[in-house]
Amino acid sequence: MKEIASGVSLLLFIQGIGGIINRLAGGGPSWFLVNYIGAVQGYEIIASIVLVILGAIIGVGSLKIKGKDD
Repeated sequence: MKEIASGVSLLLFIQGIGGIINRLAGGGPSWFLVNYIGAVQGYEIIASIVLVILGAIIGVGSLKIKGKDD
């Protein structure tokens, strides 16, 4: 479970940071999640910041999960 939470955290963090960079660099077509969600069109930077924060929260939470190595 710890590995899954860490992976999800990393994925959300990368999507958020990449989405922010993409929007600040002109917002061209890319593989970042926020570009393909119709509900957040016009709010891509805010949605990307939310993804970064959510990824950080899940990452901190994954550190508290007891895994095989604990």
